[in-house]
Amino acid sequence: MINHYKGVLHRSSIMYYSALRLSLPGMCYLICKKTALLFITLLIALNVTGITSDYSVTHYTNENGLPQNSIKGIELDKNGFLWLATESGLLRFDGRQFKLYDRKHFPVMVSNRIIGFMGLTEDNMVYFYDEHLNYYSFNQQQELTRIDAKAIRRTPDGYDPRQLDLDKINGKDEGFLGIRDTVFYISGNKNLWIRRLPDVNQEVYTVVGHLNEKLYYLNKQLKIKSIDKKGNIKDVLLKGVHPDLMVTGPYNYCFFQQARDLYLLIGKGIYQLQETGEQELTADLMLQTDVPGIYAYRNYPSLNLQAIGSLTHGLYLYRKKQFKTLRYPNGYGNFYSQAVYRDTGVLTNWGLIYPSSSRFGYPLGIRDMGRSLLRDARGHYWINSWLLRDGKFYNVIELDEQLKMVKRYSGKSALCYQQTPDGTIWVLTHDGYQYRMGRISGDSVKLIPGLRSKTPVITFLPENNEAFWIGGVNSFVKLNVRTGKEQHYKSLEQFTIETLYLDADKVLWIGTTGNGFFALKENKVYQLPLDSKNNLSNVHAFIEDKSGFLWMSTNNGLFRCRKEELTPFIDHRTATVYYQYFSKESGFNTNEFNGSCTPFAVVLGNGKFSFPSLDGLVQFYPDSINEVLPVSKIFVDKLLIDGKPQLLTGNRISIDPSFKYLEVQVASPYFGHPANQMLEYRLTGLDSAWQPLKEDNTVVFNNLAYGKYNLQFRKRAGFGNSNFVTTSVLLSVKPFFYQTIYFKAALLIAMSLLVFLIVKLRYAYLVKRNKALEQEVEQRTLHLRSANHLKEKILMMVGHDLQSPLHFLGYLSESNYDALMSKEHEKAGLISREMKNTTKKIYAFVDEFNLWARAHDERFNLKKMVFSLDTLLNELHVFYKEILEIRGNRLTFTMSRAYELYTNRELLKAVLRNLVDNANKHTRDGVIDIYCTEYEHETCLIRVSDTGNGMSPEVLSKLRTLISERDKTFAIEPGSKLGYQFIIDFAVRLGASIAIDSEKNKGTNVSIYGIRSGVSTFGTLHHH
Repeated sequence: MINHYKGVLHRSSIMYYSALRLSLPGMCYLICKKTALLFITLLIALNVTGITSDYSVTHYTNENGLPQNSIKGIELDKNGFLWLATESGLLRFDGRQFKLYDRKHFPVMVSNRIIGFMGLTEDNMVYFYDEHLNYYSFNQQQELTRIDAKAIRRTPDGYDPRQLDLDKINGKDEGFLGIRDTVFYISGNKNLWIRRLPDVNQEVYTVVGHLNEKLYYLNKQLKIKSIDKKGNIKDVLLKGVHPDLMVTGPYNYCFFQQARDLYLLIGKGIYQLQETGEQELTADLMLQTDVPGIYAYRNYPSLNLQAIGSLTHGLYLYRKKQFKTLRYPNGYGNFYSQAVYRDTGVLTNWGLIYPSSSRFGYPLGIRDMGRSLLRDARGHYWINSWLLRDGKFYNVIELDEQLKMVKRYSGKSALCYQQTPDGTIWVLTHDGYQYRMGRISGDSVKLIPGLRSKTPVITFLPENNEAFWIGGVNSFVKLNVRTGKEQHYKSLEQFTIETLYLDADKVLWIGTTGNGFFALKENKVYQLPLDSKNNLSNVHAFIEDKSGFLWMSTNNGLFRCRKEELTPFIDHRTATVYYQYFSKESGFNTNEFNGSCTPFAVVLGNGKFSFPSLDGLVQFYPDSINEVLPVSKIFVDKLLIDGKPQLLTGNRISIDPSFKYLEVQVASPYFGHPANQMLEYRLTGLDSAWQPLKEDNTVVFNNLAYGKYNLQFRKRAGFGNSNFVTTSVLLSVKPFFYQTIYFKAALLIAMSLLVFLIVKLRYAYLVKRNKALEQEVEQRTLHLRSANHLKEKILMMVGHDLQSPLHFLGYLSESNYDALMSKEHEKAGLISREMKNTTKKIYAFVDEFNLWARAHDERFNLKKMVFSLDTLLNELHVFYKEILEIRGNRLTFTMSRAYELYTNRELLKAVLRNLVDNANKHTRDGVIDIYCTEYEHETCLIRVSDTGNGMSPEVLSKLRTLISERDKTFAIEPGSKLGYQFIIDFAVRLGASIAIDSEKNKGTNVSIYGIRSGVSTFGTLHHH
């Protein structure tokens, strides 16, 4: 059961509608004369005008957030949300956004037409009812649910709780209950008494209310009556109502009950009622308003908020302005430099001004004093004027405490004044060419030699009697006027220095135009952080109050922060700064403050701060500014996965791995300026950096990987380095099957088996390979032995094969010499021809041997190419023409067509040359024929045949054995020449096969087949 309610009052939709006027007993005797009446009326009117202008108003209708314009109830819950009853559903307002509860989004609701709020439950949750008197509230999970009216409302026997128009139950379960025109007083389960109210007004929206232990109601004459807990009914005297705000009409009178406070609407004024006598109420005007059809009102002083709900014009939010702005009566308000005058007055560049009066052009008829004024330690004023009322031209004028002229100083005009601790008045001036500094000496301004700047100098500030900080356009320097020494700060000389402030800790605060603000401590410059909108990039003024706040005016509003929060940046420590922002809604006429003047702002004698702006002097007591801080909690308002709402259990949620996007929206009620509440988020597990939320407080994540994440939200709750409000949602993205531990275990087992199998196969492979390597080593060893043996034989055979030709060549040379000596020229010619042929043979042998040796090198690159066989045979014919003629032999070529072969031309030529050479050696007066024809698989067969002596069976057998064992060992026919060794090895390299057919005295046929053919031209070719 929900036990009740902190102040509950309600009007009935069935009763109480009247348009009666409330008379004010005792007013006539207070007003005796017309003049007195007029005087009092004027005073009240002035007061009312002040009250009206002291508030900023925000108006919401169906054009900027409301579903429709009838507001029938307003309530603030424990979380800080403002709830509104409308005829299109229930609205929740967080200060920036509305959330609608209606049948479309919450099917539990029977009707969208909400009649009003009955109040707050014991845990400060709102409950409300619709047009069918169905009651609703929120459970612990913040879900909207229907509730039984009997669970929250006590009623006498025989009555339905939904008929109740008023309930006020005390902590002892005792109090008033109202049903239509009947009032009950209940204690426990007993009705102590019943009173009927026949004179109750039936046209007023809310006709009853309670205060302390009395019930108040309006009768038909709009007089207030009271009923005490014993049932005594008495007339009540009402005081304090403003006559000028009284308006006749049926809907201009209404009670508003807010917990234990009772408010009364009369005409254009809403008053808080206080019991000031036995039967006397005093009305304290809270708000003047012209809102028509006021049906709901709430006052929340801690939020600086008053809310009005209208039946036809929506929602109005009133906030009291905390700042005052002064202008001259003629409307002029563009102020720059100021000087304090007495406790509340300010001398400006256009005259004297007070909070309630002003004197434009005072004193001396001055119209413009420039952008610098000074009130010195004696209370004298230093001003700068171009033209006075007497028509004379003066530059520097000294005034006394009463603003009477003391002295006029000739010389240069003063752009800026300052006074050092020793009382010397210093000025910044311009001599027509340069900016200079000087001091008041005698009757004039005496310039010093230290400062000569061609770039504009805007301000200067003394550190002591000798040292000055001087800033301007692209310049910042510390000047010692006694020694003339200048200390420059290069990091600041690229900016325009606009304002300087030296605090008690000797930290110099520096404001620039467009580049933020800085602190200079112990000759080190520190750049300080800006606000989220970068408004602090233009700082015009610094003032420090007694509470440790640093106030800064800018081109877009006024800021304050705790100076201690800026200290970590100066000490190279990471921190965040809470900047509290004030805009024109707080009481300014404009957000743009003025700068480039001295002084940039002043503290009045009564403690007020005064800042110049483009439209008025903004004045306030710094300690009285109580801007609302964003201390409310952060709530996860909506969580969608792929567009579908999810129920958040606690602060955890599990997400299927196949989701596409996650959308989370949070809400945190705040009724101050939006710039003073900045929500941030981060998703640990993905990114540790804090990011600002969008204006709709929504963040979206796409396709998060399997794992656990912590979605955190936070905001600064006000001043203090660690003052944060946080909330979080733990996200657990479920794994796909292949990401589960079971799959990983199975995969691990499978991998283990696979590794075992691979190891086993690898072992078997290595064993097999080891055996193969052993065999290969054995073959290579045999090969190496054979090769070494072959080298020995080759050396002997080469020596043998070359020895005879060389010996024969020597013999021919000697014979040729003898023939020449004996003049046997014909014989000499024959010998020379033989020498030529012998030399060609030796060269051919050496060339083939070199080719053979290279072919056995592992690095030998067998280059294949397409070439014409006919061309190759013609080269052989040319080479062997004379050699063959000596032995009477003829070389013929027989081919079925012209062939193009694809192989290594050099090796094939060597093979054919050796075959022709062997045939020539064993043939005399015969024919050597080279025949070519097509073979299988795009290859061809080349056969070299002769009509010579042939081979014996023994020699033929040895050669065939050599051919068959060509891949096994380096064999060579014993006692033979190297010709066939070359032929066989070259054929192996060419990938060709050799076949030899020979018969004694019938010639020899050597066939080479497997040579790949290239592009061919068909036709038969027979060449001799």
